[in-house]
Amino acid sequence: MKFRIGCERNNRIVLFSDILPDVIDELDVGDSFFIENIRDRWESYVGKILSAHSNPDRLFMKILFVKVDHSAYANELSLYSGNILNKIKNDFGPHLINAVRFEVIKKSRYRK
Repeated sequence: MKFRIGCERNNRIVLFSDILPDVIDELDVGDSFFIENIRDRWESYVGKILSAHSNPDRLFMKILFVKVDHSAYANELSLYSGNILNKIKNDFGPHLINAVRFEVIKKSRYRK
């Protein structure tokens, strides 16, 4: 947040929505904030079954990486990657991501 030492105080109420972008930038949590929003909407993007087997993981160089627990689901998601990308761009704007990649990461069935 930007504190201005030596400046006059306005003594007015500032809306949280007005300072949220500054807080996100200062704490450098923009990508994490974006990923959490996508996770919240993931079922609406891919459907109930595919969302149970996949999870948006990280954002790197405008590429959204999604963890998938089986190669069959990764293949199915890759067929719909264009539609998924368009839905995300419609919700968040065209400048945040350019591609979606799917990584197969096996989950352990048994706890250790």
